[in-house]
Amino acid sequence: MKKINILATVLALFAICIFSSCKEKAPIDKKKMTQMVAEYYILDAVSKHELREVKSLDMNLVYVDFLNKHEVTAAEFDSAVSYYARRPLEFKEIYEDAIKIVNKKLKTINQQLDEN
Repeated sequence: MKKINILATVLALFAICIFSSCKEKAPIDKKKMTQMVAEYYILDAVSKHELREVKSLDMNLVYVDFLNKHEVTAAEFDSAVSYYARRPLEFKEIYEDAIKIVNKKLKTINQQLDEN
């Protein structure tokens, strides 16, 4: 009888752990995270570009401005990346949507350049 009680307790604790992790709230919601990932892609591309003006940018300040713009701390952003990394299907969806945003912006820029 004692073994059944212990087993029941262990199973109950296991169930609580599973259900509580399922209810874990994302530090940054998917829509905002998608926008941030898209902008981060662009900032990363700018930081690697060969223009003299870009090389003089302090990317640490750019990163701080990026976080401030989105009203997110570095810890919150890192926590969100960790959260979504544990949920690869959601993270894949975020990245696919972010790539769409980046491509749309690139298309707009190319159209503006073609007009000039």
